[in-house]
Amino acid sequence: MADGDGNHLGHALYEPEGAVALRMVSRAEEFDWNDAVLLDRLRWAKEHRERYVEDSFSGACRLVHADADGFPGLAVDRYGEFLLVYKYAQAVDSYLDRLVPLLEQEFAPKGIYLQDRTRSVTAEDSSRRPPAALLAGKAAPPEFEVEEDGLKFIVDVTAPVSPGLFLDLRAGRRLLEGISKGRRVLNLFSFTGALALRAVRGGATDVTNVDAAARSHARCRQNLAASEMDPEACEALSGDVFKFLERFRQRERVFDLVVVDPPPFSTVKGTTFSALEHWNQLAEAVARVVAPGGEVLAVANAAGLTEEEFLGAVGEGCQNAGRSPRVIDECGLPPDFPVLAAFPEGKYLKVKLLSLG
Repeated sequence: MADGDGNHLGHALYEPEGAVALRMVSRAEEFDWNDAVLLDRLRWAKEHRERYVEDSFSGACRLVHADADGFPGLAVDRYGEFLLVYKYAQAVDSYLDRLVPLLEQEFAPKGIYLQDRTRSVTAEDSSRRPPAALLAGKAAPPEFEVEEDGLKFIVDVTAPVSPGLFLDLRAGRRLLEGISKGRRVLNLFSFTGALALRAVRGGATDVTNVDAAARSHARCRQNLAASEMDPEACEALSGDVFKFLERFRQRERVFDLVVVDPPPFSTVKGTTFSALEHWNQLAEAVARVVAPGGEVLAVANAAGLTEEEFLGAVGEGCQNAGRSPRVIDECGLPPDFPVLAAFPEGKYLKVKLLSLG
């Protein structure tokens, strides 16, 4: 690449279609995107995880985090003895076939799967993504366990949307466990219950999960049982979050701690939620069911939602409900999700603990 005056800028992978036309791979004058470079970058990423990622969750972590590890358009997650490669750009095809044997060499997985995320889908279509494809090695069992901080979670590496455990929210789960003792916890958009398990182990007096999918509650019960906890430890409510919040308000049911971790987009029975547009409405509904002196653990993982916009929306919603929120703690991405200093937009995950006055 060169600027308009012919000055060298670097070497990049070209993407003829998609949001990003050029993905930088090196700023050097001379550069060859060969196997030696791939291996060197892979080993650098591996050494980073060995240094900063504790053994307690090494069986479920991100091994390669796209541009931050020198692999534009690609990420690699480890779930137990299997690797899951995410392809976010067609340009990845220029080096994927050469990378797979290097992944086998460095990590010795039983199998490697590919999840193609190059096609943009709507909230309604996200569940219709094809399952992950086996790239190398043996097929994974339909379900198997991985461990995080002594808790066990059942995952499916072929699942189109998520294996069942979001690795980037690890720090948020730890934060929740530390503040759950003696609290009545409401867990919204509960998915497979990873946050719920932390609340239960942290000593919550009761945990109520709300999710649109009944199958998510079933997986939560499986995860509780796998972690040697009561599979019925959580109240499970299936349906629209906003409708349940209104029901709680009408019945004057309140909670000491509300966990709010919505997907960037979701559709339930024709009603669409967008984090970019509806966080203020969600925050207002949540604030109305928080007990006096209670707290909200708010999570935003929408890359297009800045921290200022997120806090502004949450603040506006809480104030509309007559509550005054204060940020008393926060966390973000764990060390296996590094962020390039020159690309702060890569810090997409925001986790805020708010005290409501």
